[in-house]
Amino acid sequence: MIISTDACSPHLASLPPELLNEIFSTCSLTGDWHIPLTLSKVCRLWRELIFSSPCIWQTIVILESRRTISSIRAQAELWVARSSPLPFNVVLRMSEFERLLPIMSCFFPHIARWMHCVITYDGRSFETSLSDLTLSSPRRILHHLDILLKTPFEDLAGEDKDHNVFFSCGSAAYRHISMKIVTTKLPHAEMVNPLLFTSLDITETPHEYSARSPDLLRFLAHCPNLEHLYFHGFANDESTLDASPPAVALPRLHTLLLDEICNQRSILSHLYLPALRELHLRHINVDFELEPYHVPEEGDSDDESHDFSQSPHSDLHTGMGLRKLLSRSRPPLEILDMDLSDMRTKDFRWVFDKLPDLKQFSIVGSDMSDSVVALFAPVAHGDGDGEKQNGDQMRVRLPKLSVLRMYSCQQFSGDALVEALSARVQYTDRATPDATLATVVISNCNKFTAGHTQELSWHLDDRLHVS
Repeated sequence: MIISTDACSPHLASLPPELLNEIFSTCSLTGDWHIPLTLSKVCRLWRELIFSSPCIWQTIVILESRRTISSIRAQAELWVARSSPLPFNVVLRMSEFERLLPIMSCFFPHIARWMHCVITYDGRSFETSLSDLTLSSPRRILHHLDILLKTPFEDLAGEDKDHNVFFSCGSAAYRHISMKIVTTKLPHAEMVNPLLFTSLDITETPHEYSARSPDLLRFLAHCPNLEHLYFHGFANDESTLDASPPAVALPRLHTLLLDEICNQRSILSHLYLPALRELHLRHINVDFELEPYHVPEEGDSDDESHDFSQSPHSDLHTGMGLRKLLSRSRPPLEILDMDLSDMRTKDFRWVFDKLPDLKQFSIVGSDMSDSVVALFAPVAHGDGDGEKQNGDQMRVRLPKLSVLRMYSCQQFSGDALVEALSARVQYTDRATPDATLATVVISNCNKFTAGHTQELSWHLDDRLHVS
């Protein structure tokens, strides 16, 4: 567009402001992001009109190519401010799809006014009406962010068929805005504003893209409102770190799932989660040797019990990560779910002593020994060796435990489990009847026989479920 910079002619000056507004608003749709600024330089009349007319700034065109994030942020903030209090639309023309989330974050603080979004990239165009996603909701909030680490749009016949970046979730009455992003890396360095999502799911791609713990933690630092965090990996050993990653506080997080990863120690050791109530560790056991942790810590020494394990290296990393997490956060953890995720005997003892609020414990495929099973039995106050003592001054580890589930655990003996759980319920049924075992599930544990089932049933009755 070619515009004369001479003073406005009398004919232009005589036009009604409403008509000029319509003309300028139409010009702003031509695709050149700087049109309002260019028009404002023509004359003082136009400048005053443009800077006093929010409707001219309602379409925000972002040309990402060869621009810094700071430049894009400055433009976004100016257009958002000038268009206030009207709603605005965003048009993004991308050359690097990995920068999508940092650019989007420029507009998240104003999500209530953001009506429409058009994203173009590599000949593709994705259009979303944010207002249509939350028609029935009293207010518009960000809920879930789904990040898939892979090359964008490489699989046109598969998962990439659905290109919608925004989607709606929630109940019929309260719809929330969620996003799904495909990127090759977590964009922590260029992030502009906090990501105010309450739920985050990150999934790695096998043999292609993965997130090292320092990058993951730096990205999480931009997500202060998280309540749910799910990280699905593919057992990539990230090797020994050069330095400690930053410690990250997620004060609202109450549910954490780590699935099929090898860097659980580094992640757990650098999170501060004071509100954590559910921890799910899944498919973390590996039978190969992992790189040593970059900093020796108390507890790294060999397990004095010398119990058998098919996954000694991952057991060490899981146990030490949990120790650091619990020491730093002291969370009110109520659910601990360990599916093909194990620890050393010394770590089970340490962890069980630090979970006074735990109500549900589930474990699958553990090599836990009789020494671990004995930890469920009552002990004398001040006693930490797991041996039962006579007398009234007794205590139990995990004092609020009501649900215990054990699946495919083949190392402990049925005798040890019967002895520990019988002693536990005899004590808790009398001393703390409101905090005793209500459900015990023993499934596919080969050393727990029909005879053991009958013997334990005397004490647990219909609370015991065996398969």
